[in-house]
Amino acid sequence: MSSNLRPIKYGVEVALAELHDCMQGKVHIKIFHRFQRVSSACGPGEEIWGIKLSFSQREAAVPLGLSLKLLFDYLARTQMPMSASQIAAGIRHSEFHRKHGLNGSTLQRRKIARSAIREYMKRIRIALNLALNEVGLPLDASRVLVSEPTIGNEILYRLKAKIEWIHLRIEE
Repeated sequence: MSSNLRPIKYGVEVALAELHDCMQGKVHIKIFHRFQRVSSACGPGEEIWGIKLSFSQREAAVPLGLSLKLLFDYLARTQMPMSASQIAAGIRHSEFHRKHGLNGSTLQRRKIARSAIREYMKRIRIALNLALNEVGLPLDASRVLVSEPTIGNEILYRLKAKIEWIHLRIEE
């Protein structure tokens, strides 16, 4: 192959990989944490500053309030299908979520009840649909935030996305 065609071939391969991820429901999501104090990522006291969805060199903010950011971050960390009870218990016992924002001198906590999870999932999907439309990705948010039925009457929730955490350090 001619060396001057290699960049074109690479561009086509990248576009095909993005299309494949899109068809699989895998989008790229960036979660921004700020107030990092230690070298380890995602430490207690950091704040979930924002969430962005990326596709084909375009980005859009996922407009979520604090409770929804906490829930979204928890789902992104676990990558395991969980029921509403498991999610609520997990957030309640997560040191990261209990000390959310403390490094910025203001503790930012929310109680997330099991009974509210279903409604929160609907709201997260609305925000994801807004971001998906903004980046021009023809994908329903229910393919990103998946609800999986069980044999019983519970629904399991999970994020189906490529997640990247970006940490912004604080100056000491």
